[in-house]
Amino acid sequence: MEYQSLYLHVPFCRHICDYCALYSIVDDRDSTRDAYLAKMTAQLQSHSSELQNLDSIFIGGGTPSALTPDQLRLLLTAVNLNTGRRDHCEWTVECNPGSVTEEKIALLAAAGVNRLSFGAQSTTRSTRRTLGRRTGDRELRQALELARAAGFKRLNADLIYGVPGQSLADFQHDLDSLLAEGLSHISAYSLILEEGTPLAARIDEVDDALAVEMDALAGEVLGRAGLRRYEISNHARHGEESRHNLGIWLGAKYLGLGPAAASFDGLRRWTELPDLQAWLQGAPPEDDPLSPEKRAAEVVAFGFRTADGWPKKLLADLHGVNALAQLLPVFRRLEADGLLEETAEAWKPTRRGLLFADLVASELI
Repeated sequence: MEYQSLYLHVPFCRHICDYCALYSIVDDRDSTRDAYLAKMTAQLQSHSSELQNLDSIFIGGGTPSALTPDQLRLLLTAVNLNTGRRDHCEWTVECNPGSVTEEKIALLAAAGVNRLSFGAQSTTRSTRRTLGRRTGDRELRQALELARAAGFKRLNADLIYGVPGQSLADFQHDLDSLLAEGLSHISAYSLILEEGTPLAARIDEVDDALAVEMDALAGEVLGRAGLRRYEISNHARHGEESRHNLGIWLGAKYLGLGPAAASFDGLRRWTELPDLQAWLQGAPPEDDPLSPEKRAAEVVAFGFRTADGWPKKLLADLHGVNALAQLLPVFRRLEADGLLEETAEAWKPTRRGLLFADLVASELI
C-alpha cells in the first residue's frame, strides 16, 4: 500500500467553540501531550514505507497551533523523518490566529509546510459571540502578516455563515474583509447545528432561506474577485485549490493518524475512536466495510461536491470498478432532474446540483 495523502489530527485546543463538534479537548498537561507525540511518532515510523510518495499532508484538529513551539517541532520533525521527498507535495497546517506566534510560523516554514489555513469564522463581533469564538479580526490580520513575512504565499481562511442573528450585510463584510487581505483561497461553510454542542442547546434552528442567500452571495462576491467556487464551500484563484481536499473528494488513498482520524485504502474505510486515551491505549478503529461497487458509488458521491465533477477516464477504473458503466442510469436520471450535466470529458454537477449535493449523494449511494 502506498498512500497519496496523510492526515494528522491534533486534538488539543485552548478553548472549544460553541458550534464545534469535531473531536477536540482542552488539556495542556505536558504528560498528555508527550504521550500523544510519542504515539504519533511511533505510528509515523510504522507507516513510513507507505508514505514515500505523498501528494499532500494535512495537519488539522483541534488546533495544531495550540502546541507549544517544542511540541510543534517534535511533530514536524517526525513527519519529515518518515515521509519521502516532498518537492511536489502540498503541506497544510491549520492555525488559530489567536495561538500563532512568530516562532511557530518560523518552525512551520523551516519544516517545509507550504500552506496555512486560518480559522477566521467571522470578522463581525456579534457573530463571533454567538459562535463562542474568542479570536477576532485583529488577531487574524496579525497572523496573516506573520505568515507573509515568513514567506508563506498559499493562505486560506474559513468563514461560517447562516449564524442566527447574522445579516446578509454582516456576511458581506466578512467576505470583503478577507478579500482585502489578498487571500488566494477562502472557505465558506454553512452553519450546522451539531447535536451535543452548546450552540445547539441554545438555538433550535437556523434560517435556511437566508443561508441559501449567503451561499449565493459568497459565490458572486468571491467569483467577481477571481476566486472561483471549485467545491461546495471552497473558493480559490486558479492553481490555488486545495490539492489535499480535491484528492480526498476524488477517491485518493489517504492515511489518517490520531484520535478521530479517518483512513481509506481504496476499498476499506476506518476511523480511529474520538477519544485520546482510547487511541493512546491502542483501541482498534471502527471499520466501515462495503462492497467494491457500493464503495465506488460512495466515492463518486463525494466527487460531485466539486464543480468540475468526475473525468470519465477516472470513473472508468475507480479502484477496480467501472463506476461510469455501473452508475450511468443514475447519472441520466440526475441529468433529467437538472442536477448533473455531461460534457465530452466529464460528468459534473450543475449549480443546482451543488446546492443539493446531499440529494445527489443519496441517489448515488
